[in-house]
Amino acid sequence: MSNLLKDKVVIVTGAASGIGRAIAIQAAHHGAKAVIVSDVTEVPREGGTQTTAEIEALGVTARFVRTDVSKRAEVDALVDAAAEFGGVDVMVANAGITLREDGAEVAEDQYRRLMAVNLDGVLFSAQAAARQMKENAKPGSIVLMASMGGIVGAGMTVAYSTSKGGVVLMAKALADALGPDGIRVNSVAPGTIDTHLLRTAPGISEAAEGFRQRTPLRRLGKPSEIGDAVVWLGSDMSSYVTGISLLVDGGLLSVI
Repeated sequence: MSNLLKDKVVIVTGAASGIGRAIAIQAAHHGAKAVIVSDVTEVPREGGTQTTAEIEALGVTARFVRTDVSKRAEVDALVDAAAEFGGVDVMVANAGITLREDGAEVAEDQYRRLMAVNLDGVLFSAQAAARQMKENAKPGSIVLMASMGGIVGAGMTVAYSTSKGGVVLMAKALADALGPDGIRVNSVAPGTIDTHLLRTAPGISEAAEGFRQRTPLRRLGKPSEIGDAVVWLGSDMSSYVTGISLLVDGGLLSVI
């Protein structure tokens, strides 16, 4: 499709399915030198093996590295895997979870489990990538996966919205901290995207049709469209863009 990511090494967490998988594949479509696919397990839905196979079919080198992003040591090992290709250029901290029972009375153990992935894991991913970028003395791009739910709240997603709101501000703070080293940090906030998670998550799946009807473009987003937005933020085309939260929501939050 393009050479926006030519010669760049890309790591995507949570990439064995859904939006993460689409990001990894779009990175390959846009000319990445190598894509490292990471997830907590190899076989959720589409799976890491199928994802890496599809990337390699495009002529791009791919690796699958099993990683629990809530564990700093595993994230460090994931980023170390990029050394084989010259080090990470684009880190996409996409891994995240939702809860079946979220809301004002969210249970403490479930709240902490979600935060461990959605906030701790994102920070650990950014830290590990930035450390390697600094060691290699080269600029890079770190993209954190937020959500429209981190910009506006909803009673049924109290913990989730809290975590994604934290990601939005984390990107801004890290942009300031890492900017002097030439490392850009941004977040992407997807709107209503047609994924397995959207179709099966309690509450969200029921609300999806209403969201679609209120979206100016009158359709759900495609996972590949999030991938393209991430590719742009990872490319030199966005070389003076850092600290933003890029809404990819079909205009939904502009009108509600």
